Amino acid sequence: MSLAAEVDNRGIPPLAGVCSYEEAARAGLSVDETVRRLKRFNYALRRLYEVAAAHLPSTPEWEVKCALSLHLWLDAEHAALIRNRVAEMREPPLHLDDVPDEALEAAFDEIIRANSTVELLAGAYLEARGELVRAVRAHLGVLNPLFDFPTCRLLRAILREQEEILEWSEAAYAAVAKADEASERGEAFRAHVQAYLVAAGGLDGAVLATGSQELPPPRSDGRAYEMDSRPARDDRFRDVFNASAKIDDYYRDDTRPLDERTWALACKRLREMDVPEWMAPIIYKASNKPWEYYNDLARQLWDEARHAMMGEVSLVALGIPFYEYPIDMAASTSLNAEFTPLEAHVLLWHVEQGLMAGSTGKRFEWRVADEHGDSFFAALQDYDWADEVLHAQIGRRWLRDAYPDRRQLNQVAERLMERWEASLAACAARSDGQVWWAEFVERARAGRGGAVTAGSQAS
Repeated sequence: MSLAAEVDNRGIPPLAGVCSYEEAARAGLSVDETVRRLKRFNYALRRLYEVAAAHLPSTPEWEVKCALSLHLWLDAEHAALIRNRVAEMREPPLHLDDVPDEALEAAFDEIIRANSTVELLAGAYLEARGELVRAVRAHLGVLNPLFDFPTCRLLRAILREQEEILEWSEAAYAAVAKADEASERGEAFRAHVQAYLVAAGGLDGAVLATGSQELPPPRSDGRAYEMDSRPARDDRFRDVFNASAKIDDYYRDDTRPLDERTWALACKRLREMDVPEWMAPIIYKASNKPWEYYNDLARQLWDEARHAMMGEVSLVALGIPFYEYPIDMAASTSLNAEFTPLEAHVLLWHVEQGLMAGSTGKRFEWRVADEHGDSFFAALQDYDWADEVLHAQIGRRWLRDAYPDRRQLNQVAERLMERWEASLAACAARSDGQVWWAEFVERARAGRGGAVTAGSQAS
């Protein structure tokens, strides 16, 4: 549409600054076409969420676990935005949990079957997420930014964060693909995924296939993917069932110096990586839940990974590589192998409830760090405390269907705790139990200038 009128806008940007007259004077996409594409984006984000959950425990690289935790939550948030937008566009019933295209389903059934970190990054990130970024950019390029401003706004927000994820994945892939063999495997799987995505017309269904449509043999046998829920760590981490350091006792012991008690809390935060590892099967194996369930649990999973990263930063600030001393992963190992997802969720809720106790819980942890006098550790515990209050609410909200009676839920949790404690003891027996805490504290003090923090009797 050509613009013929000369308009005096008094020098003020017209159309609320949303776009120019020229940009607004195009038809853009119809409501039906916009909804069709958004449903495909929603499906892609749901499947990327599943891929992250399915691979998080068994991925050995700590840094990739951290990223999977974040990306899982961002994908859940982005899907929620899209689902809300579709609901505004005269689309009842929504069918947002349906498969929009069997060819697109086939592509993600291949992606989730990545069998190594290099394949995961090549297929789920460089190829699938790269295609998502392309499709969102293409959508923004053809919509009418005035007519469909709500969609334009949310896609811009989604695009920015997806581009950041893609930038991380490019650097991560370059690191894990350094070996020639790893690079070959990654590129082969990327080409495999690309073929299936092209056959689906891309994530938006608008890509025209060229050349032969013959697909490489599928990895999928048509059955649901079975995740490997066994937690793994790479070769930087040693003695992963070492429970010799009684960290919970140390930070509660008011006869110990405050610096040592605060560093015990830092190690407790670091150890929280086992929570995302045990939450991932809860999420992946849950079926027929409202999207709010997946979004809430994704938020909690990301928070727990973030807490572990808080611990990571704490040790690095003390001059200690975070993987230098044992990080016990007995919790996720035992829960993922010996408990059902519902039982693991009940235990997670039970642990969170215990953290609300004023005399020993999160308020107490913050007070220890605050009395230590280090603003960094006090702020760390302050945010950790806020997160855990939210997590306790999330657990109760989503366990209410299975256990509407709070007393029954507590009784079930207490019985499960007995089993879990026995399982944790069995894991600890797999370690040689080498004592490391005193050496750690000595190194931490050296990293902080060697001074013992005053206030050893404070409590």
